[in-house]
Amino acid sequence: MSNLPTFGAYAAAFEEALQDDDWGRLEQYFSPDASYLPGDGTEARGRDAVLHALRDSVNRLERKSDTRDLLGEPELSETGDSITLKFCIRYTRQGLPDLTLSGREIAHFSNGSIVKIEDVFDDPSGFMDWRNKL
Repeated sequence: MSNLPTFGAYAAAFEEALQDDDWGRLEQYFSPDASYLPGDGTEARGRDAVLHALRDSVNRLERKSDTRDLLGEPELSETGDSITLKFCIRYTRQGLPDLTLSGREIAHFSNGSIVKIEDVFDDPSGFMDWRNKL
């Protein structure tokens, strides 16, 4: 059975949470023991910690950026119990050069729930340098 419909629903719910800051709507997509690796060398363990880390990640990047524009169409692929989303996003902030952030988000599923989600950036040091200037 494919996990693509569940991942699609999660992605849509994430975009809604990005707008209204209601991160509780994402709880249903994660197992209680889920983990999240946000690409900055940290790891959140447990559903509540994952939701907190997702919100923190948004607060440290999206909320401090002037604009966030998806570049091109994201690519989705499924291998076994994992979904990979390839993305490219441009962030702007007055006084800083634009950040073009590309990479992959990999969601690992078990029994229809996300058990691990990880962000892998093509240029993690460029991402961290830019984020630290915000």
